[in-house]
Amino acid sequence: MLRVILMRLTPLVNDWRNAMFDLKGCDNTLGLQERICNKWSPCPGKVLLYAKMGLHRYNLLQGTKFQLIRVKKYILSIGSPVGSYYITLYAIAAGSSLQTFQTRVSEEEGGKFILTCKIARIQGETSHSKRVMYMGTSLPEWPPENPFEKCYLVKESELQDNDWIRLYLELAVATTTGRDCGLSNKLEIVKVAIDDALNAKNAIIYIRYNDLYKAELGKDSDRIAIVRRSFDEDTGCFMLVGQTQSSEIIPKNPSLVVANEDTGCLSLKGQNQFIKGFAENKRIKLNPTGLANQISSSLATCEDHQVANQHSSDVETA
Repeated sequence: MLRVILMRLTPLVNDWRNAMFDLKGCDNTLGLQERICNKWSPCPGKVLLYAKMGLHRYNLLQGTKFQLIRVKKYILSIGSPVGSYYITLYAIAAGSSLQTFQTRVSEEEGGKFILTCKIARIQGETSHSKRVMYMGTSLPEWPPENPFEKCYLVKESELQDNDWIRLYLELAVATTTGRDCGLSNKLEIVKVAIDDALNAKNAIIYIRYNDLYKAELGKDSDRIAIVRRSFDEDTGCFMLVGQTQSSEIIPKNPSLVVANEDTGCLSLKGQNQFIKGFAENKRIKLNPTGLANQISSSLATCEDHQVANQHSSDVETA
């Protein structure tokens, strides 16, 4: 029964949402306000980011590369700590004339990076979802293995061709800190990893970045943004969920002390830099290649033990 009711209500909801873009002035009964963006009333930084998110959804699904020119106006829901934004904007792509777009971006929880976009279209098109469905909003967490070692590392050229990566970073910072101005000059991307193809509709993106604003305040500036991108084919709902954390969550990847099952002795297994760290403490002597010649600590290699045992046998025989 509930399913039938939802199916009947969905067209009415779609018509109501489509009409929101044409609202003039204020409608206090619905808690909505129209705000025009011009030189006397510049568009807020957060709204510009939301407009770019809507364009990104359109580009991702349609395989286009429209770029934001400016926001014309937006309708904002008021009276709640979270808002829905019905944004009318101008955008253009190479080989295309200027287009007027409409997009709706909603904040799902105050102070968190949980955003949904159910409408992103060229003005005049209609958007109709088949049904209403709730999408999970749990924040993505750091995986058990370092994604910068296990996932695909985005190349510098790919980073330049996919400006949505920077958009994700700026959205993560703006939604969780309230900073929505000057982000492009204060956030330096160090490296990016993704657990799927760059254009996958469902993926998790890991962005390591340097927050120069925090650095100026003497705070931890080496940060990680984790963003999960989701798209539901039935509802047409596009969602971005994420958080920012200190880069200290990245495992240090130390070398391991491994016991040999046959000899029972210990060996060092890992990176040369780990061995060099011992050398700096005068526990290992290095040859010109940077590898260990001799280990003076109790953590000797299996070969050292075997050589020592052989010498001991030779002495006893003699």
